[in-house]
Amino acid sequence: MDIETLYPLVTEAIRKAEVYEDIGAPGAMDAHRDVSLLEERVAKLLPASKVEGAIARRGAVRAAVAAHDFDRAQMLAEQYCGEADASISLQRELREMVLSVGELGGSRN
Repeated sequence: MDIETLYPLVTEAIRKAEVYEDIGAPGAMDAHRDVSLLEERVAKLLPASKVEGAIARRGAVRAAVAAHDFDRAQMLAEQYCGEADASISLQRELREMVLSVGELGGSRN
């Protein structure tokens, strides 16, 4: 799947997740997991050194946290922090996302 196909899918998935969360729908966590999966696909196509690539990596981790899939969030953060072209600030942000879950006592899936 190419980037031009993924971008509208990501946008729609984000909108769906936000609406589900706003109305307290039971599918909100699944919708956030879908966002994480799509953002991960974008991240595979774009280097971390590009703005869009960094945004996709942040989005993949953030959405995994929103889905309460903390193992996935941790795995993605570790993977993305290990990339040679990941900036120090991106690495810090990703680690902070995962650490904040641990500090809140997030349960593991």
